[in-house]
Amino acid sequence: MYKHVFIAIDDSRTSQKALEEAIAVAKAHDATLEIAHAIDEQLVHVFHAGGVTTTSAKQLKQVLETGGQDVLSKALEKAQAAGVKTKTHLLKGHGEHTDDLIANAVKNSGADLLVVGSHGRRGVRRLLLGSVAENLVRKVSVSVLIVRGHHDGKD
Repeated sequence: MYKHVFIAIDDSRTSQKALEEAIAVAKAHDATLEIAHAIDEQLVHVFHAGGVTTTSAKQLKQVLETGGQDVLSKALEKAQAAGVKTKTHLLKGHGEHTDDLIANAVKNSGADLLVVGSHGRRGVRRLLLGSVAENLVRKVSVSVLIVRGHHDGKD
C-alpha cells in the first residue's frame, strides 16, 4: 500500500496522462500526492548563450518559473477535484539536470512511489533529448510507475 505518491510533471500530454494515473493511485490508497515541476535551467543557458532569444537570462528564468507555477496550479486543481490530499513543489536548481532535481526531491519527500511519464522517444530524438524517466529509474530507491505517452508524434 502506498502512502506518499510523488509525480514530476511538465506541460505535455504525456505528463497529463501520468498525472491522471498518479491521482488514481493516490486516491485508491488514500495516499498523499506530491506534484513537482522541475525547471530545466539548461534551457536558459542554451537559449540565451545560443542567441536564440534576446531576452535576458533573468527574464527567461522568470518565464520558466511562471510557466512552472501555472502547470502546478492546474495539476493541483485537478487532484483536489478528485479529493486527493495534495501538495506541490517548483524545483529549481543551479545547473543540475532535471532528473537530478527530481531524484533529490523524491529522496527528501519520503515518497514510496514515483510516477513519471515517458514520451517513448527513439533513435536520434532520444539521444538528443535523453530520457528523464530512464535516468530516474536508476537514481531513486523507491518503486517507479512509468506511464507511456501517446505515440502519435504530438508529444
